[in-house]
Parts: sequence; C-alpha cells; structure tokens
Amino acid sequence: MQRRLLIGAAILMWLFCLASPLLGETAEDKEDMATTIAALKQRIKDQDRRLAEVESRQTTSQASTQALQQEEMRRVFKELNDEAAKNRPQMPGWLDNLKFAGDLRLRYDGQFYNWGKNQGDDKKNRNRARFRLRAGFVKTWLEDQMEVGFRLASGNGDSTYNKNGSDPTSTNQTFDGDWSKKPVWIDLAYAKYSPKQIKGLAIIGGKMIKPWVENEIFMDTDVNPEGFWAEYTLPKMGPVTPFVGSGYFLLRESADVYDATMAIYQAGVKTAITKDVKYTFAANLQDFDHYDDSGASANGNDSPLTKVPGFQVINLSNNLELPVAGKPLAFMGDWAHNCGATDSSNDYDDQRNAFATGVKWGQNKKKGDWSLKYRYAVVQANALPGQFVDSDFGFANRKGHVIGGEYNLMDNLTIGVNVFLTQPVFSPTTTSGSSPYEDMTATVLADLVWKF
Repeated sequence: MQRRLLIGAAILMWLFCLASPLLGETAEDKEDMATTIAALKQRIKDQDRRLAEVESRQTTSQASTQALQQEEMRRVFKELNDEAAKNRPQMPGWLDNLKFAGDLRLRYDGQFYNWGKNQGDDKKNRNRARFRLRAGFVKTWLEDQMEVGFRLASGNGDSTYNKNGSDPTSTNQTFDGDWSKKPVWIDLAYAKYSPKQIKGLAIIGGKMIKPWVENEIFMDTDVNPEGFWAEYTLPKMGPVTPFVGSGYFLLRESADVYDATMAIYQAGVKTAITKDVKYTFAANLQDFDHYDDSGASANGNDSPLTKVPGFQVINLSNNLELPVAGKPLAFMGDWAHNCGATDSSNDYDDQRNAFATGVKWGQNKKKGDWSLKYRYAVVQANALPGQFVDSDFGFANRKGHVIGGEYNLMDNLTIGVNVFLTQPVFSPTTTSGSSPYEDMTATVLADLVWKF
C-alpha cells in the first residue's frame, strides 16, 4: 500500500513539472502526454496485480505451514498415547460386565404406644436413630446367560425378634453400643442361569431376592430366602404373558429335629390392556414343612409354635397400573389363607386369613420425582408365618394403615416419611367395651436414602 502511494505521488509531481512550462503547449504535445499517462496507469495496474499474487502466495504458504504443524502435533500425541496404552496395566478379564451398586439410608425411627402413653416396661416409647448400608456386585457373562451376585448389608446382630441372632426382616443398625463396631452380614449370594436356547427360562440358586409375587406387608422386602427357584415366562398370547415358577427353600437344617423347609408353586399372567394400562395377577401356594422346628419367633402367631400345626398358605396378588395426570397410579389387592392351621386354641379361633389393599401414585427415578402411597392390611394371628411379615407393620396379628411419601432431591438421593398406625387383630387381654384404639401403635419412619 505504501509503495502504491509513493508511485502515485511521484507521477503527480512529474505531471506538475511537465505542465508548469507548457502553458502554451501544442495539440501534438497534449497527445504525447495522454499516452504517457495511460502507460503509467497500466504500469500501476500491473504492479497491483503482481503485489496481490505475492500476498496470495504468502497467505497460502502460511496456511500450509500451520496445517503441517497441526498434523505433526497429532502424530506425536498419537504416538505418546499408543506408548502409554502399551505400558498401562491391563484389567483382568473377569472385571468385564461387573457392576457395583449399593445404598445408604439414615433413619429416624419413632415408636409410640397407645397414642404415646407407655404401657409398662415392655412397651416404652422409643426414639431411635438408625442406618442401613448395603453394597454388592453383579457379574454377567456368556451374553448375559449367566449371572452371579452378592451383597453385604448391615443389621443388628442381637435381634429381639429372632432366636437365631439376626433379624431376616431388617438390615437396620441402631445407633447404640457405646460407639462399638457394627456387624456386616451376607445379604445376597446367588447364581442365575438364563439359557438362550429356552427363552423365558431362569434358574436361581443361593440366597436371593424374593422371586415370587407377594406384597411387602405379607412378606417384608428385606427377607431374602435361601434355596432354589425356577421360573418360565411363556411367549405372549396376544396382550397376555403367562408365567409359572416353583421353588424349594430351607429355613433350618438340624441333626436333632426335622429340617424346616418351604416348597412354593406359582402361576400368573401379565396383561397389557393398553400401552399404558397394565395388570398382573399371581397365585401361589407356600407349603412350610416343620415350621415349628425352625427356631423362629412367634411374632404374632399363637405361641408356642407347636400350637400351629403348619402353614400351607394360598396367596392371591393383584396389581393394576394406569397413568393419571402424567404419573403412574398403581392399585394392589392381596388375599392369603392358611389351609394348614387348625384352631390352636379358643382364643385364636379362625385366625387364618390376611388381606391388604392400597394405592401408590407417582414414581421415584430422577430429580424432582415424587410419590404418595396408602395401604390398609389385616394379618390375622395364624394367617402367615409371623417371622417374615413386615416388621414395621408389627408382624402377624396386626391390622392398620400405612401412609407414606417420597421425594427425589437428586437422581440418586431421596427423602421420605412413612407412618404406620396399627393395633392387634385380637388380644386375649382386651376387655369388653374398651376403646377400639386402646392398643394403637404409631410408628414414624423418616428416611434419607443415597443410592450409588
């Protein structure tokens, strides 16, 4: 640009010098001057073109240089990464498809008897701080045909409700013991086989999550039975998917008395009435053999257990789910009858039935989700093995209400409150004409749960 300005200034000065003495110039002289000016203009254009070509070559050269430099940098980084990968320790193959999961729950547990009035030394109102910690692994291989899982969990080692020393219905650990170390138990240890050749078949052995359909009051969600289970889901028949299952579980093995076992047989259907409306029905027979030799606590059953000849429980479960206001609304209704018990004593005549009904609205999967629930249940004294009935509900021989709600603070962090209002179905000590709420127990559970 500076060069062009200098050339232009020189031409103007030269023209001025020529014009100064030629005020009387001829027509021929004027023609020569026009020719000269035209030649100078063409020279300027030619010079501009050559300058543009030089600048273009310089720009192209710089871009080419930058591209070569970037390519060289990528090559060097790739060599460094390849070298680091060669030297990086290789993970053992058994870690492939290994998943870790667990949860930590902090709980306030308040129990208030007779609407807060203490009923003697055995029923003192309680305010407990408790925690639950569970962690475990699941490993799959052979294209998910094989699965092995185990989980460790906290829990009181000296249970009030179980002569064996641990409570199968709870993994809670109370804050007590003068800051002593807390016990850890094996909560799950199982193997599962689902062959591709027989789609829908699954065989499980070990200590497993309860594989049959039964509501959380009839059998506590913390109960993980030990034994063997096989289930088969049949191919769809239109909107209906039938399923069957059978299992054999051990409660106690002994060299002195009969082994205590349970055989179970189940059949049911899952139905997609519409895309968003689903219904599940399941019926099972739970045949407990020598339950009175299991060492279990009565927990609401007639005591001693020898008064209850056996438990052959028929259980029917119904679950209906449909959307309401953009959230799932689920209804449940279950009924159970013990065919094995006889009237063990006059005080427990015909105490062999149980039913539960309830509703839940909402779900808890991600931040901002919430749910509300309500349950009403009656579990008569000899309807179900008291050892496995929901401990928060009060085991067997209880009736009452459960009200609860849960909210997701984060995807994996929830807060929730559940209130249990229960009382005995039958009490030999209840006097005629007494208040129907005289023996009411209120249990308040406030939970903070982190899943990882």
